[in-house]
Amino acid sequence: MKVKKQIPVYDERESFIDHKMDHFYVSSYQDKNDKSLNRIDEHKHTYYEIIWVEEGRGNHEIDFTKYRFNGPCLFLLHPQNVHKIYKECPSKGGVIKFNDQFFSTDETNINFLLKFGVFDDIDVFPVLNLNKNEADEIKNYFSIIYAEYKKTSVFSPTILLSVLKAFLLKIYEFKKKNTASKGLKNNDFIRFKQFQKLVEKNFLQIHQVSFYANLMNLSEKTLYNTCKAISEKSAQELIQQRILLEAKRLLVYSNFSVKEIATQLGFDDYSYFTRFFSKNVGFSPIQFRQQHL
Repeated sequence: MKVKKQIPVYDERESFIDHKMDHFYVSSYQDKNDKSLNRIDEHKHTYYEIIWVEEGRGNHEIDFTKYRFNGPCLFLLHPQNVHKIYKECPSKGGVIKFNDQFFSTDETNINFLLKFGVFDDIDVFPVLNLNKNEADEIKNYFSIIYAEYKKTSVFSPTILLSVLKAFLLKIYEFKKKNTASKGLKNNDFIRFKQFQKLVEKNFLQIHQVSFYANLMNLSEKTLYNTCKAISEKSAQELIQQRILLEAKRLLVYSNFSVKEIATQLGFDDYSYFTRFFSKNVGFSPIQFRQQHL
């Protein structure tokens, strides 16, 4: 049997090259017209990443979904995202990387909103296309952040934290301009994120909405309404979405049989798992695996 490749996971030590401060890194880039534009294998990070594409085009595959990009645009990557990029021509722009510890000295509700609202693709794609005015603003922010990062001032980390928060708020504003406003309430958002955290912790064993509603001391109807208001998906749909993503990852990045994967995902009936996957993905588990060999 062919051994499946593991998903490479890059941490701060490997990715924050010649970094000047802990938990934060920024750089600019400009590709050369050479073989560096070839396919990049799937990988994930232990940190958040913002990729600013000022010029360039291609496809960015994030968790098995391909997103067409044509700069100017932003990629907003959460540590959980598995992704790879295909570039069709040289590109240029910038990259900002940071982890949770960079925010640890200033834990406020707005930071909670920023870290999850910006990088969570519940309302828009993780690729954010920009018009000229938006692109100009993003470029200015990158210039300010990069200039401050190159300094050695004792105040630079605090200044960068403040500028980064302003930058993330600007990105959040752009995201909301491109989607219909739902009158988002902060309590609803925090409740929704609590639900997502519980799903992440328990989805391998528990698939029932009632379990999560009880843990949150909510009625199933209230949880349904909260999820619909934030994501336009029901609680059950979100649970199923997480199960399907894990099933895809196990099919592509492991040697487990479909029956073993079904068991790992909490399905006692292998046939039911196969029907569930086929109905929602459009291919059987075996067909999906064969497509990604």
